[in-house]
Amino acid sequence: MEKMSRHLLLQKAHEFENPKKNLAPTGCKYDVKIGAWVKRDTGELLADTPDMQGLETKKNDVETGEDLKSE
Repeated sequence: MEKMSRHLLLQKAHEFENPKKNLAPTGCKYDVKIGAWVKRDTGELLADTPDMQGLETKKNDVETGEDLKSE
């Protein structure tokens, strides 16, 4: 019997390495119940504070800005 090859989508998929550093915002924890980062000391939403730096996703996705659709 012939060994099965990997599915075409798995062959073409781009694999990212796991980040080497902790990507969690300093002084915050992710609250799974509400699906957002909250400040440990106050419990307020990180998005509602002046500490919020730039746009991030609530799921802490890795965004590279690269378009890999043609690969």
